[in-house]
Amino acid sequence: METALKKVQRFLYLGSDVPFAFDPPKALDLETGKSLLAPLVKPGVATEHKVEAPGNVAVVGSSKSHSKKAGKQPVDKQKTTGKDAAGSTDVTASKGAAESTIKPVPSPILAMIGTTITNKALRRTDECLFALAYCAREFPTSEERHEVYQLLPKLIRTSAELFMFLSYYTQLATQSGHAGFGHGLRKAVTHWYERFTPFELAELLVRDISSSGWSHKDVVAKVHPKLASPEKQLLIDSAMKRSSQLQQKQTPVRKGKKKATSNNAPEAKGDPSTSKALKRYQALLQFRSAPNVTSVLELVKQHGAKGTMSLLPKHFRRSAKVWEVFYPHVSYRELLHAVLPMQDYRLLEEGEPNADKFAEMLAKRLDALETEQIHPIEVQQIAKLYRSNKRYSSLVKESIHHIQQPEMLPPLKQVLDGLNLALDRSFTHHPKTGARYYIALDLRTLHDRKKTLFNEMTSCFQASVMLAFSIFKREKHVTVVAFTDNVTTLTPVAFEPTMGWEQAIEHCVGLMLPKTKVSLAAPIKQAETQKLKVDVFITITDSLIRVHPTRIPPLTEMQEYRKKAKLNLSRYVAISLHRHEPSFEFPQDADVGGMLEMVGYSANNAKIIEAFAKNLFF
Repeated sequence: METALKKVQRFLYLGSDVPFAFDPPKALDLETGKSLLAPLVKPGVATEHKVEAPGNVAVVGSSKSHSKKAGKQPVDKQKTTGKDAAGSTDVTASKGAAESTIKPVPSPILAMIGTTITNKALRRTDECLFALAYCAREFPTSEERHEVYQLLPKLIRTSAELFMFLSYYTQLATQSGHAGFGHGLRKAVTHWYERFTPFELAELLVRDISSSGWSHKDVVAKVHPKLASPEKQLLIDSAMKRSSQLQQKQTPVRKGKKKATSNNAPEAKGDPSTSKALKRYQALLQFRSAPNVTSVLELVKQHGAKGTMSLLPKHFRRSAKVWEVFYPHVSYRELLHAVLPMQDYRLLEEGEPNADKFAEMLAKRLDALETEQIHPIEVQQIAKLYRSNKRYSSLVKESIHHIQQPEMLPPLKQVLDGLNLALDRSFTHHPKTGARYYIALDLRTLHDRKKTLFNEMTSCFQASVMLAFSIFKREKHVTVVAFTDNVTTLTPVAFEPTMGWEQAIEHCVGLMLPKTKVSLAAPIKQAETQKLKVDVFITITDSLIRVHPTRIPPLTEMQEYRKKAKLNLSRYVAISLHRHEPSFEFPQDADVGGMLEMVGYSANNAKIIEAFAKNLFF
């Protein structure tokens, strides 16, 4: 059970059943997910879920209660679809005594999914939502499925997550022969809508149009939610374009006959047109359908600019007047990423008020940079592209862009200063993991010319220094070394806390060698010799297969170090900045806990290292 849980935990963070992370991330592998989740969700034999009840009554969660074959039998279809998961039971006899004593045991897999999906360091929400959908469809007992439905409103945070969950749920339901929504799921989705205040619901229904093949109209048409608040129900009806029907007079009821009403249906109170949430809903819709810049500015005067930039059609981002209004109200990440398209639209021109205003906002809103925890890698990538007068880091995309935009405006000094200020600030604000790091760099001269995977703007040398320096500036206990031309000798990289990014680069340039010899076990052995307590070893090079052609990961060395240092949770990360395929070959059925191979260079991979250092997966 423990090994299976570790594999699922790795799948939820990496999307793989082996310790390998690829950037850019690959799509969800449904078959891998099923093979890893099945042993925990459907342990197979009926005795795995057998619970002895008083009176020799056995409650069995076997394939008879929720099987694919049962879906082909019309007589048993209603029992096996799980539609009555919230209220039905799989007990066929002696309901009274059995139901009073048997309580569903919290599932370990469900607890793991809940912990993972609510963690802010989570990167792959699609795997978590697939696992949640798989549990909702494949748990053998109605009590376990009911437990999933109870957690859904708490675990699913955004509309996109709801749509993705329903997409996976529908795929799994179709494959099992039952594509309908049961009572348990309909009730869970209704409770999800109930979570929001009327104003939040108005924002949600306007902003989140559709994704994963679903929209709010599709969900409402499928679930038919009846919300307790009349104001919320009015918003739901408005999203379905039924608000005009609600405002019309009701059909008169014949005398002597009482009209049947549902207990769950909300009572109409007052004039629906006076609802503040409905007015907000209608105002936001106006932003989405604004015809020109003048109307946008007028709407901002009436309703404010906060949170409405994303609603505007994309062509309004070519207007300097629109940007000047929204600068204080967009997120800092949106502000950073606006540099490149505005350069394309020729909005950052010398002497233009908009350019000065933008540079001012970059420097003025650095507190938002800290709040959003933007990684230095993300800021550095944008700054390098702007400085180089390019739009994309990919060679193919940039070549096409150059044909479309042959002449670009020169970068402005005040904008570059703002980006550099943001880069320096981004090193210190990132939250600490508290782990002790030992980082080994391969500072070969050739690496300054060799580019990282799918990124023509960053060399392997710059990427390796950035990864090491960003951890050094953030954490308290970090040792950074460099490989030399002697396979057993590692030289210290003496970063200082007062150093800036340019100073760190200059220091590492002085340590570069024409040739180096890399041993993946050398950092472990040196830490062992120096009796250093290390939680995370990180080795960064251009290609692991070049420096380590045997493909054997240092599992043995790590096990020995854990025993001698008495650190059972010490981990090892090996990073290939240029290679696009796995380099390690892990022995079959071997314990690969604490080992991780990574490919590529981006802020996403930096987040995976942080999650690995926090022992969120092992």
